[in-house]
Amino acid sequence: MILIIGAMASETEAITHLVKDPDNFTLNGKNAVTGEINGHSVMILTTGVGKVNAAFGITSVLSSYDVDYVINIGLVGGFKPLTSGEMVFVDEALYHDFDLSIFGYQKGQVPNLPEVFKPDPAQALMVKEKMNIKGVKLYTGDTFMTEVIEPNTICDMEGAAYFQVSHLLNTKIISIKIVSDIVGEPSQLDDYSAFESACSLRFKSLIDQLLS
Repeated sequence: MILIIGAMASETEAITHLVKDPDNFTLNGKNAVTGEINGHSVMILTTGVGKVNAAFGITSVLSSYDVDYVINIGLVGGFKPLTSGEMVFVDEALYHDFDLSIFGYQKGQVPNLPEVFKPDPAQALMVKEKMNIKGVKLYTGDTFMTEVIEPNTICDMEGAAYFQVSHLLNTKIISIKIVSDIVGEPSQLDDYSAFESACSLRFKSLIDQLLS
């Protein structure tokens, strides 16, 4: 089974319309749908916003179901020269609000875990070639960012948590994001609001293409 996971219903809702013979239910309080997309067995899970919701939601699935790999989709803030509306692939993920560098760890690194979390190499190559999208670094933290972290990177509130749990439970994961807003721009909040209301259709098209 393929797990398609996102934080908000606005990101996942349209994807559910691709599902043949859908079964809608709640899993530990999280909305889920199972069925088939283009012959692939899938589950679509909406976890809620933030690292704890993300970790709890994906753990609920990976600890109870046989998942071949995870596809994480979602909106992100982007740092210039990225542009609003751009679709990107997550090459590596880490936290911007986790810092034990005083003890010799890299900033963003959780002890006894990699400095950065990386996607499954085979799936990453396939997606990049099929979708013709570039790879970027993802920073995750429990803050809607309005200040620049690093040029040509992205930020969200869930992604690295999905990667961390997948790493701990030995499950392959890839992540594809759409830049909703450019951090620090005067129009940032307006751009985010506009993209949130329309993004689900783009993710539906993306999943349809990936699983074709």
